[in-house]
Amino acid sequence: MLATDRHGWNVAAVVLGAVLWGLSGTAASALFARHHVSPGGLVAIRMTVSGFVLLTALALRRGIPVIWAPLRDSFAALVIFAVLGLLVVQYTYLLAIAASNAATATLLQYLAPAMVVVYVALQSRTLPASRTVAALLLTLVGTALLVTGGSFIHLALTPLALTFGLLSALALAFYSLYPVKLLRAYGALPVVAWGLLLGGLALTVGLAASGRPFLPAHLDLPGLELVAFVIFFGTLLPFPLYLGALNRLSPTFATILSAAEPLAAAVASVLWLHLRLSPLEWTGGAGIAAGVLLMAGTVRRASLPQDRGRSGSHPPASLAGRL
Repeated sequence: MLATDRHGWNVAAVVLGAVLWGLSGTAASALFARHHVSPGGLVAIRMTVSGFVLLTALALRRGIPVIWAPLRDSFAALVIFAVLGLLVVQYTYLLAIAASNAATATLLQYLAPAMVVVYVALQSRTLPASRTVAALLLTLVGTALLVTGGSFIHLALTPLALTFGLLSALALAFYSLYPVKLLRAYGALPVVAWGLLLGGLALTVGLAASGRPFLPAHLDLPGLELVAFVIFFGTLLPFPLYLGALNRLSPTFATILSAAEPLAAAVASVLWLHLRLSPLEWTGGAGIAAGVLLMAGTVRRASLPQDRGRSGSHPPASLAGRL
């Protein structure tokens, strides 16, 4: 496969993962509002079930040694990634919604791309490329317009909401930066599978100790279908897609591309929940789309020198310092 094809697939994987997260977020909102499912219970179930299914499938296809290696050799790193990354990013986002509203939580969480850009710039002591800055600004402003409609009076920025929202953004930045070495050493699927299972089990133990139920006792069939949707389309598919792409895309690219998530959630709300968006909200959506497309074009440009030269899997060192 040509380098441009590989990069094109990785861009598509990140965007598709973000779109699936956006759709599952709409499903989760319906579970909270209509079926009285708790955020903690939903996170514990989606992570534990998804991790178990992925590990079982990997064991049957690749054998026990393949899935055992990361747990045996990098247990501490896996636990850090599972708890501080995968678990915290999901749980704090839902807690931020509970402490405020979805608009406030989304706006705070998508400070993560800016955090990644600043971190990479400080670490490499190199200013980010102008296209990266432009794409970041487009997605940040677009997200702000999309979730607020240009009116910030609807934001519920309480101290608790601010705390959970910023923790969610930090966790999103962390799990985009931290697992790169794990992913390159063991592959995306074993790392994601163990991360989901360990994080889900940690939350399960906490919920069980507190005596809180995971799901309502009389959850009806439509509610169970939404839970299944969140597990399969909101966890099993998007996490491997996004984290697998980090093998070849920089965290800066990946986090900016993931801004497709709030756009997908808005479109899903229009189609499924019959929500009407204002012109400013549509403008925000267009800004996110423009930023994502600009980053996608940057990735394509980044891969061109490899096509003309060697067939290695990483961008040239001179370019990598500017991502």
